[in-house]
Amino acid sequence: MITPKKIFFHVFFAVFVFGMTCLLALSAGVEFISPFHFLEPSFTPIGKLRLSRILLGVISGGSLALSGCVFQVLLKNPLADPFILGISASAALGATIAFALHLPYNAIILFSLLSALIALGIIIFVAQKKGPTASNFILLTGVLLGFLFSAIVTLFLTFATPYESASLIFWLMGSLSHPVPLSISWISLGIVFGISLFLFLKSYELNLLNLGLDEAHALGADLLKTQRRFYLLASFLTALSVALTGMIGFIGLILPHVIRKFWGTDHRLTLPLHLFWGATFLIFTDACMRTLSPYEMPLGVITALVGAPIFLWILWKGHPYQ
Repeated sequence: MITPKKIFFHVFFAVFVFGMTCLLALSAGVEFISPFHFLEPSFTPIGKLRLSRILLGVISGGSLALSGCVFQVLLKNPLADPFILGISASAALGATIAFALHLPYNAIILFSLLSALIALGIIIFVAQKKGPTASNFILLTGVLLGFLFSAIVTLFLTFATPYESASLIFWLMGSLSHPVPLSISWISLGIVFGISLFLFLKSYELNLLNLGLDEAHALGADLLKTQRRFYLLASFLTALSVALTGMIGFIGLILPHVIRKFWGTDHRLTLPLHLFWGATFLIFTDACMRTLSPYEMPLGVITALVGAPIFLWILWKGHPYQ
């Protein structure tokens, strides 16, 4: 049975590990910097770069884990992830257009986010027209949008210069090294925490949806309004993550399975855990990569290499979905 005391204990532990991981990420790298130096006025450029990566790690890791959890409940599909509805491919198309126009990086973020929101509008329109039981239709629509947008991006790569192709491919593979201004990172972080708080306050609605549509309707849930709200919030989190860090895979697929296996399916407990464990996983992976390799490697590749064996282990052991 989930009690407030149990929720506090597990969330406090997750926050503690998250804080320790952030301190490790600030210090670790090719050059070790003591965490106490970050309190001094002479905050080094290296420290500012690491702080930027940590902020992006919190935004992207937490957003992808949360949206993955929500999508798996909405679509009743344990293989659903944040990229399944074509939101990421749409964001990639927006970034491709900005790259083609040789716009500055702030414009790339804006184009990517706007493009993802257009795809989100299409998904919401389909969800509203087809009703609360059309999860398969919504899923197929998202997959088709993903194929369409990915084809356009591939077409651009075919005709782009080698420099443009290399820049876009690196962006698409995902990284926390993107030159995102700190002001945008802090604003985005506030948005992510605000959405996370709202999801936590509405966690009982996710619990109802997890029981099944008939059961949720019998218990008084407004299915269409509830689903539309969760589609909107989860898709926006995905769009924000892709716009800032590119496409970092496996987090939104694996973390929900790991958390369900160890903490169950009550979203009053698991939603905060998705936020902090998702951020912790991505920040720790990035810190290890920076420490072990002198080269900047695509983070999406590393998360896939780490995540695939974990996912296979979970499948082998079995997992509680319902």
